[in-house]
Amino acid sequence: MKLLVLYMELADYTVSCLKALKKSNPEVEIHTIAYPVNDEAPFQFDFSEIGQFYDRNKFDHEKIQLFSDKLKPDLIICSGWVDRSYLKVIRTWRLKAVTVLCMDNKWEGTLKQHIASIGARLYLPRIFNYLWVPFHQHAKFGRRMGFAKRRIKLGFYSTETKKYKKLYQETKSIKAKDFPKKFICVARYIDAKNLDTLWQAFISANEKMGGTWELWNLGKGENWEARNLHPSIKHKGFVQPEEIANYMKATGVFVLASTSEPWGVVVHQFASAGFPMLVSKKVGAHEAFVQENKNGFTFNPLIKSELEDKMIQLMKMDTQELTKLGEESSKLFEIITEEKWINTLFEMSNKQ
Repeated sequence: MKLLVLYMELADYTVSCLKALKKSNPEVEIHTIAYPVNDEAPFQFDFSEIGQFYDRNKFDHEKIQLFSDKLKPDLIICSGWVDRSYLKVIRTWRLKAVTVLCMDNKWEGTLKQHIASIGARLYLPRIFNYLWVPFHQHAKFGRRMGFAKRRIKLGFYSTETKKYKKLYQETKSIKAKDFPKKFICVARYIDAKNLDTLWQAFISANEKMGGTWELWNLGKGENWEARNLHPSIKHKGFVQPEEIANYMKATGVFVLASTSEPWGVVVHQFASAGFPMLVSKKVGAHEAFVQENKNGFTFNPLIKSELEDKMIQLMKMDTQELTKLGEESSKLFEIITEEKWINTLFEMSNKQ
């Protein structure tokens, strides 16, 4: 099978899925065209074990079209519908290859979404055989866009679940003896991540609980200079995926306070690694990986006091209670896996 991936901005979890695909199916030929990574998340990707990678900025429409004509792909995965050149290529291949649209927009019922869904219904289901989305709220948007239920697949965003599950196995006995009193947040320093509210809620909660906890932040971005320099808040900067395990071993509770987050694969990663979860209701992944009062809590990110109260609730728990929450998180890792991602891809490629 020849796979052509037309992507916007790659992330480590997408690359890990492609790598797992190639490892388990060496005969698959993978070609990826994508834009350069965001400066705020400078991932370093190695495609040597995957296939060929091409810089989208060096491909005008004519070059992409000629490239696809020469390749003759069996399956094309297209990330979103913003790039018009990508859509033009899809249109020429809709009857000759299996075409798959991927998106992470979850249905929120806004006026903008109602208008967008009407426009999409007239065009996108006609040129794409399938829509591949993260989970149920995204599938709801897909149905509004005119895709039949049988043409919508779940689990587009996955991660290296075995790696994080192994990390949990290695650290659970250590944390069961001395649970780290440290929250950890992995997020870019941009407005949507709501970091200032997180920091203020933590400072207030920590003061009320005797100042014994810390909050570690992994990430960077346009708001880096505005970071809160409180002594209990640690700013570690951007960390490459292969280095994150060291920070997971040293911390105890995962927190993400975003006011807008279509999915958030990092939630899947930390759940798989057995972390108690404290996740904003605006983060799409909470639907799959946070079970209220069982492995953690959700909160309204626009209400600082609600986040503060949940933090205090976690701070009051003893090691046994926190360890139990983490154990429940670790059980959720199989909801979405790389293996399921690969199976879904082949299921679509075998379309009659």
